[in-house]
Amino acid sequence: MSVRESAAASGEQGAATTNTAPTRRTIAAATVGTALEMYDFVLYGSAAALVFAPLFFPKIDATAGTLAAFATFGVGFVARPIGGMIFGHFGDIIGRKRVLVITMIAMGVSSTLIGMLPTYETIGVWAPILLVTLRLIQGVAMGGEQGGAFVLAAEADGPHSRRRGFLGSWPAVGMAGGLVLATLIFGAFARLEPDVFLAWGWRVPFWLSALIVGAGLAVRLSVPEPSVFQTVKSENGTVKAPLIEAIRRYWKQILLVIGMKSGETAAFFLIATFSVAYGSQTLGLPAANILNAVLIAAVFQMIAIPLWGALSDKIGRRPVMIFGASFLTLFAAPFFMLLNTKSLPLIYVALILAMSLGHAALSAPVGAFFAELFPTRVRLSGVNLGVQLTAMLAGGFTPLIATALLAAVGHFWPVAVYIAALALVSLIATILTRETFKSGTLPVD
Repeated sequence: MSVRESAAASGEQGAATTNTAPTRRTIAAATVGTALEMYDFVLYGSAAALVFAPLFFPKIDATAGTLAAFATFGVGFVARPIGGMIFGHFGDIIGRKRVLVITMIAMGVSSTLIGMLPTYETIGVWAPILLVTLRLIQGVAMGGEQGGAFVLAAEADGPHSRRRGFLGSWPAVGMAGGLVLATLIFGAFARLEPDVFLAWGWRVPFWLSALIVGAGLAVRLSVPEPSVFQTVKSENGTVKAPLIEAIRRYWKQILLVIGMKSGETAAFFLIATFSVAYGSQTLGLPAANILNAVLIAAVFQMIAIPLWGALSDKIGRRPVMIFGASFLTLFAAPFFMLLNTKSLPLIYVALILAMSLGHAALSAPVGAFFAELFPTRVRLSGVNLGVQLTAMLAGGFTPLIATALLAAVGHFWPVAVYIAALALVSLIATILTRETFKSGTLPVD
């Protein structure tokens, strides 16, 4: 792997260097960082599905309690565009690395404190208030993390990389890894006796965030700023208001990012959180069994994502994403049909296919694709805004909407239609977006 630096801000080809360490460290930092951030975020979703309703919302019936718990999950997504705008602005001015260190610390501290919260029985209404407050902090942190990791990985190999699809896919691998880690640890404690799990078992995975984030910081602090950003900053200077500049000049690209990300975002949280509640509460299956199925599916996804990313370097970003969006559109109803069999092997099949063929294909190219749509000086602002608006509109409230649709109709069909519709939005947006992989060049201005 070689690191290529631009000879000038115009984006001319720079001389290749034999030093591969910076690129490798940068990809590792982006991957490990997203894994640890997603660990904390998915951990909250699993807890919302299984324990938050009786512990923080005990005064309402079971269905309403689940809705309230998922509503707090969605609150984090309302905060994500705020974090995206704040950290995108500073990331385009002072550097990608610095803001990503801040986001990781904020996520780790808020998650650890969630594990220390007293319940409604102890402090009454202050319990859900504090839960929502910490969830908002999580959302702000995640708002800067995800797009920042995409940009960091996409810029790692310089402005003229022919492997940007592969390299840029690794933050998505990290997100799947965070899902595996959260599901594995939370699932292990979910096997405790129900009273023990509700009393203290669910808290331990949150406490572990402090140790995990500390390890992640050691990796992230060791990486340099991408040479692409350093060159533009030193020769052209940064934009005073990169977010405003991104909205003013690249609003079409931001809208396309929102469209392309909609189906992938909704599908991820449907699988990672709602399917756990659906399997355990609606179908009456042991929660540990569903968590294990999600775990195995996420492992398959981790293998599939870099393969899809590498394929996008060969045939283009658009064909890979078109396949993923088409698969999710067509597979939404069969996914629930397989779950409804209550057959564990078929549930594994449903989750593995959804994550490794549909979601992985749709998510793998986005790091490279989105970075190639914006110039360096506003890249993080543009990518962050598009990704985090999508998270708010199509992500965090997906479990809440799905639960409400299921409760209102008593059948999975409205939920399947909802997911298929968002996947169709991604399909249309991808078709409308120009291909970027052939040049292999990141735009400078």
